[in-house]
Amino acid sequence: MDEATLKEIIVLHRGYLDGVPGCKRADLRNASLKGLSAPNAKLHNALLSGADMTGAAFVRGDFSGSDMFGAVLRRANLAGCNFFRADLRGTKFTGARLGGADFREADMRPGDIRDAGMKRTQSVDMSDAVLDKSNFSRANMSHSNLEGASLRNSNLSEAELVAVNLSGADLEGANLELARMKNAVMAGTNLKGASLRGADLEGAVLRNVDVSVCDMKGARLDNCRVFLGIRELKDELKLKVQRHMKWLATDGKDGEQADFSGANLAGIDFQYADLSVAKFTGANLEKCNLGKSFLTMTDFTGTNLAGANFRGSDMRGAILMNADLTATNLADADLGYVNILSTRGDRRVVRFPATLTGANFDRTICTNTNFDGARLDGVSFETAATNGAIFRATDTDDDPETSPQAPTGA
Repeated sequence: MDEATLKEIIVLHRGYLDGVPGCKRADLRNASLKGLSAPNAKLHNALLSGADMTGAAFVRGDFSGSDMFGAVLRRANLAGCNFFRADLRGTKFTGARLGGADFREADMRPGDIRDAGMKRTQSVDMSDAVLDKSNFSRANMSHSNLEGASLRNSNLSEAELVAVNLSGADLEGANLELARMKNAVMAGTNLKGASLRGADLEGAVLRNVDVSVCDMKGARLDNCRVFLGIRELKDELKLKVQRHMKWLATDGKDGEQADFSGANLAGIDFQYADLSVAKFTGANLEKCNLGKSFLTMTDFTGTNLAGANFRGSDMRGAILMNADLTATNLADADLGYVNILSTRGDRRVVRFPATLTGANFDRTICTNTNFDGARLDGVSFETAATNGAIFRATDTDDDPETSPQAPTGA
């Protein structure tokens, strides 16, 4: 379809809305509108299901009440558009420009798409989309993909965001008050200045998210994996943790890898924190709470971990050489392999095992702990509780070369 034909359809549709005889409703179902430009188009209640609008420009267009089920709007410029109560189920907005758009009460749930006779469920994809200052109030966006999207100062109050993916999204200054965010995933999400007052975050995962810079008063956090302890950290320690979180979220481009070597951190609450690859060499973490934390390849060499809680933590590839684990709780923790890419440039996957050589396991709780492939040279579990623990040694042709040793006293 060319732009002249599209504009003629839009004119006839406008007449249809005004009740002009001889005019008809715009039927653009499954139409190819790729790269076309129609700013200020009035397509209220139009039929656009399955339309391909890739790269099109409909700035300030009115799509309110329209049927856009399964439409493709990748890289489209839809800034300032009105999608009030539109049917956007299964729509693809990947890389679209949507700043200032109005999505109030829009239906953005996954849609069942029939493709070549096959039925499949397709979620709304707004990954990497620019949605700053957009209005999603009461919109249903459950199961949508908003990974890497920019939602600065947007209104998502009372929105349905069940199981939505907001990893890497920028929600600075956003309004998420009373939003339903059960089982939402937010990894490395920016919540600076955001309001989540009264939001339902039951079962949500907020990994590497700084909640000390947002308002979560009255939020429901049942079974939510979120590092609340950051709000209680002293300024210097908090800044170091914040910079480490930024370092993880940007793959090392910003922030700084945390080095707590030799620090006295006894009794601090790090539950649900993401301290992967941080250094705690020789530090004192006695009776710290690190339950259900992310500690992949974290270095605890020679660290005092006596009485600390690591229950349910991800400690794959962690280094605990000569660490003191006296009466430490490692129940349900994962101290197995972590897969990383080889540094030799051949993109080979290398399995990096946890290293516990020489660690003290006196009265350590290891119930259901996974030690699969861990290096346990010189370790004795004689006084440790190891019910349900996994010590299976697997063969490896990766670096390191040696197979893990079976523990003594297990």
